[in-house]
Amino acid sequence: MHDYKLYKAHLNELEQQLAGAYHRQLVLITGSSVWCYELLNSLIDENNTLVVSKQCAIKNSYWPTRTHQILGQEFAHAVYDGFSGLHPDKLAALTGTVKAGGMLFLLLPELNDLASWQDPSLSTVQSHGQSIDYSLFNQRFATIIKRLPAFHFSEQNGCISNLVSSVTDNKIDYLPQQNCVEQIVKVANGRANRPLLINADRGRGKSAALGLAAAKLADKKVIICSTQFKATHSSFKHLANELDLQYNAEHKQLANLHYVAPDALLNTLPECDLLLVDEAAAIPVPLLLKMLAHYPRIVFASTLVGYEGNGRGYTIRFSNYIKAHYKASKVVTLDEPLRFAKHDPLEKHIRTLLALDAQYKELGSNQLEQPVHSEVTQQSLVNNESLLQQVIALLALAHYQSSVNDLRQLLDAPSQRIFISKINNQLVGVCLIAIEGGLSEDLALQVISGERRPQGHLMAQTLSQLSFNNDYLTQLSARVVRIAIDPSSHNMGFGKKLLSYCESQVKSQCSWFGASFGATAQLLNFWQKQGFNTVKLGYQRDKSTAEHSALVVKCLSNKSAIIRPLKKQFKNDFFYALLTHFKTLDWQLVGILIEGFSDELVSPETRKQLALLVNSNFTQFNISATLWQVVNQSPSCMSQLTESDKQLLIKLVLQNECNEKVIQQLGLLGKKQLENQFKRAIKNLTSAI
Repeated sequence: MHDYKLYKAHLNELEQQLAGAYHRQLVLITGSSVWCYELLNSLIDENNTLVVSKQCAIKNSYWPTRTHQILGQEFAHAVYDGFSGLHPDKLAALTGTVKAGGMLFLLLPELNDLASWQDPSLSTVQSHGQSIDYSLFNQRFATIIKRLPAFHFSEQNGCISNLVSSVTDNKIDYLPQQNCVEQIVKVANGRANRPLLINADRGRGKSAALGLAAAKLADKKVIICSTQFKATHSSFKHLANELDLQYNAEHKQLANLHYVAPDALLNTLPECDLLLVDEAAAIPVPLLLKMLAHYPRIVFASTLVGYEGNGRGYTIRFSNYIKAHYKASKVVTLDEPLRFAKHDPLEKHIRTLLALDAQYKELGSNQLEQPVHSEVTQQSLVNNESLLQQVIALLALAHYQSSVNDLRQLLDAPSQRIFISKINNQLVGVCLIAIEGGLSEDLALQVISGERRPQGHLMAQTLSQLSFNNDYLTQLSARVVRIAIDPSSHNMGFGKKLLSYCESQVKSQCSWFGASFGATAQLLNFWQKQGFNTVKLGYQRDKSTAEHSALVVKCLSNKSAIIRPLKKQFKNDFFYALLTHFKTLDWQLVGILIEGFSDELVSPETRKQLALLVNSNFTQFNISATLWQVVNQSPSCMSQLTESDKQLLIKLVLQNECNEKVIQQLGLLGKKQLENQFKRAIKNLTSAI
């Protein structure tokens, strides 16, 4: 057994400094796993220390499968075992659980070996058939962590301390949280339809404020809603402390505060005086809008740097929606940390290591020149920290779902190509493309039969299973993973130009080019106008966007005949599904999809039947089947109609919606007006055939 007294003495000194400063610190332990585990076990106190590790060699080790299993808890110290895999989301979430005066112990191989070390987490970013023997994420991580003011215990080099003397007397400022509590109470007691948005980083007392406010509203029924019940524990704890009540972590009700999950809330719509929505960015925006419409007194609270898959896109777009539709709404941002004091070293270290502070500066209106496109390598991003920060920030800004893991994916995914657009050396666009396919014929046949599902190759697998054609798996294809454009430059054609450039660059390598995304009418319209064909629309709504996932593809080679059956099959499936799975699909989205379908020859019998019906005293009932056939065979006729006529025929004929709902949706006065508009729409349709 080694003598680790020197290391223990250093920690005791650090602990005294941290206690007075209300700060937390990173302690890096590097070397062989055996040495690191032995040293750690001699240093840590088992009580109130969370150890995230797959190895039983460390006392009380535990490996969470999901990040949310770590959140909502507090510990004196925490340990992250890098030998179990350096997963950025788990590391970031664990950091948030450490209390003031505490330390985060990070175990890793020696820093000079980190980039070429076979990190177990690399398997999460590589597709089947690929291997990574060098990690650029780890290279950057090692370079940055060497410079950080932190303790470093190295098997090779002994104790290295870059610490600078810190403030020894700090105070935590509770005033911003108190003001936030007052704003929540105002929502409950004030006028209706004045929603409040609370945005905060971890450790700012956001969830605590919800509980403190509930305690001040003891005479009111308050519901708290969150995707994870565990995330509301802090709110219940602070309510219990304020009211001097016993707290049981398993109970979903305490005094006037009740927990209800988002789906249960919208299914039953229970009455309450105030609805608190915690971690709102983890809930699909359409569901938040339904809550907003039903509950006149509502508070949305969310984390700015999310570990649950929250994007900054949520914060910006949802805030903009509320400001536009609720003029008396308010936004409160909690900047002051409460779990620890300002300028906390550990928080700064993790933010720097994982690029969590990356901010995108929008392009000025006086700089609107034509963008210059180029491809950048992952190595060039590691060599250019400024560009890397801009890329990360723009991607986070453009998507509701962004994760701390995105940085590792960006730098290490071997199948990925990165294309950017710049104006005057400023980034205005990013497109990430995954190269898929290139699998053996034997494996391709196993995928088609459903026996195998190799990691990655998402689009290639779907196309092959839809078509029963193994060409999609044996040949290469390019899938757009993400495309993001400067928000101030939208509707200027920059996205179209960047996509066109990407296509020109992958054309020589790939046979197909495609993308999968949450389908909205606007997005599908964009892709279809660039020559992409929709070949699939998922029946289930995505949990994060509440949208159906669309798959679009275009042929880059002379094999366009392979896509034709896919288009035909999707068209047939879609028209049937409009009466079943897609009965409630947004009519504008239906209209855009129909515009992408090819016309067939309308049979003479169908034309004759339609003409006879139109010239007779037809009813909605006896003409609908013929109309359905006409639109199916000649979908382009719908593009000639006005928006209201198109909506009417999509809802009444294609989706077989009841008259009462259509009257309500179109704002008509009654059945007579519906009948008149229906007859007019059919005459317009007939003249378009």
